[in-house]
Amino acid sequence: MELTGRVAIVTGAAQGIGRRIAEFLAEDGATIVVADIQGDGANEVAAALRDAGHEAAAVLVDVRDPGSAESMVAATLERYGTVDLLVNDAGIDAPPGAAWEISEDHWRQVIDTNLSGSWWCTRAVIPHMKERRSGRIIFISSGSARIGEHDISVAYNASKAGIIGLTIGLSVHLEPFGILVNAVAPGPTGTGQPMTDRQREDYARQFPLGVGGPDPIAHACRYLARSSGDWMSGAVLNVSGGWVRGF
Repeated sequence: MELTGRVAIVTGAAQGIGRRIAEFLAEDGATIVVADIQGDGANEVAAALRDAGHEAAAVLVDVRDPGSAESMVAATLERYGTVDLLVNDAGIDAPPGAAWEISEDHWRQVIDTNLSGSWWCTRAVIPHMKERRSGRIIFISSGSARIGEHDISVAYNASKAGIIGLTIGLSVHLEPFGILVNAVAPGPTGTGQPMTDRQREDYARQFPLGVGGPDPIAHACRYLARSSGDWMSGAVLNVSGGWVRGF
């Protein structure tokens, strides 16, 4: 229960990886703000956490809107008085297709949600963390930041690579204020756009560790949130089951 007394905002926590991260942090004692554009889903997750004996609340947020991100942080501060941890999980997959066929709407939707959305939420929480001279910010990138495939949109590649750049650059700016900024780069988890049967067969042949599900990502976030992450800043944890090799 190392995170007892800490308040964590997890965006995109109504389902998938975000929900599992919220559950892992709650099990370690953290108070959870379930933030999502899916209001009913966020309320259901927060209620389930409370039923399990944890402190949790739901907040509606559209991460693409800077004002909505600021309202999310303001609501958290009004209710709990602090934000110790922000996990930027909210994001969308992008349908595959040839790069030259990507529409302006496709590009903007993916970049605005995955990259800009993560920044707006982070920007909203920085003044509070700076004032306290303490905080943790975790971004969810992807192995797709480093691997290109015909079945992955280049807009998605770009958004997740941008998150790595944001993590590295922002960590330098915030370390003097006691704020640690890191990222987790998952491989396929089975929570996003489903693989076709062919993709699953090909993947299983190449990567015997298989599709890991959301738990390994939640474990990584909890590692960064705990004292185990005290000496980590500007890092990108490769949690991809061998899909990405090296750094």
